[in-house]
Amino acid sequence: MRMLQRAGVAGALLSGLAIAQINAVFVTHERVLEDGQVRVYTGARAFTVHSAADLEPLVARLAREARPARFVYDAARGWIAVEKLGYGFDLDEVRAAYREALEAGRTQFVLPVRVVEPEVSVADLARWGVRELLAEGRTSFRGSSAGRVHNIRLGAQKIDGTLIPPGTVFSFNAAVGPITREAGFGDSLVIVGDRTELGVGGGICQVSTTVYRAAFFAGLPIVERRAHSYQLAYYHPVGLDAAVYQPWLDLKFRNDTPGYILVQAHVQGQELVVRFFGTRDRTVDWEGPFISDRHPPPEPRYVLDSSLPPGAVKQVDWAAEGATVRVERTVRYADGRVVREVFTSRYRPWGAVYLVGPEPKPEPEPQAVGAAGQAALPLPPMLSPP
Repeated sequence: MRMLQRAGVAGALLSGLAIAQINAVFVTHERVLEDGQVRVYTGARAFTVHSAADLEPLVARLAREARPARFVYDAARGWIAVEKLGYGFDLDEVRAAYREALEAGRTQFVLPVRVVEPEVSVADLARWGVRELLAEGRTSFRGSSAGRVHNIRLGAQKIDGTLIPPGTVFSFNAAVGPITREAGFGDSLVIVGDRTELGVGGGICQVSTTVYRAAFFAGLPIVERRAHSYQLAYYHPVGLDAAVYQPWLDLKFRNDTPGYILVQAHVQGQELVVRFFGTRDRTVDWEGPFISDRHPPPEPRYVLDSSLPPGAVKQVDWAAEGATVRVERTVRYADGRVVREVFTSRYRPWGAVYLVGPEPKPEPEPQAVGAAGQAALPLPPMLSPP
């Protein structure tokens, strides 16, 4: 009889524990790279747990994967690097902490969490000298086809987060990888010799051009760069573009700064933005473009695009004069060195290019209808008089 009474008391106690309310406290530590220094901010959030059944969905909601550090702009603090620590939970450990708090009569307990470090942390960036904005490049792709926009977004994703060690040469083709359908690129217009035609990866030069501008404005030594065959409306001001065509044409520049360079690329509206972050040890001034040797554009060209509706016409390239364009750059280093350079681009005359849909199918001619509503029989041929 006494054993039954004791079992009943234990059951009542467990039942009470299961329905007791208690706060689960989730403690977080966020690290930020600000003004070249890593700062740690500690926070805590409390979640009401009504029963042990609430624990599993709670930790499922709080769990997250780690994300590498990247720079964001804060209106009050300027450019700061933030990261996301990963959070994982062992459900058995969480339940044990919950039961222990209930049995001790506490009103809250700290969630046991397993912190996962990101692949690149803000501490890594600080140690590598990635502390501030060096330069940015911008280009507009307004008016681009859906296929071209897809390739631009994909190319930007592939170079976003690239780290360039000091003393090394950056290769755009190596960073972006193979420009193939297997890599996710689609068909869009590309320049092949003296004509524009559909090809895999059309639009990738928008990415290389924007990267080139960031390198140019950062004052980095340009190792390899080739201008496009003709001036493109997407790349104004003229003279600051860079064509790539694997495996023959590449964009290369050297990181001669004291630290690593972090490349961040993203699409903002109808613009592509590429920013370089690192250690600033120079100032850059540039002048131009200075245009000479002008030649008028030829007649427009029309390219069949079966993806357009029948009879539709869409302009994708604009007439551009041939010209020689010169851009000048002066780089002044902190150690007193001054480097003056001239970048010359020669563009051939180019006519406007229009995409045209297939010809609409001709509508069938209506048949003549007789008085009784039946199709009229053809008239016999007229006979000449004898």
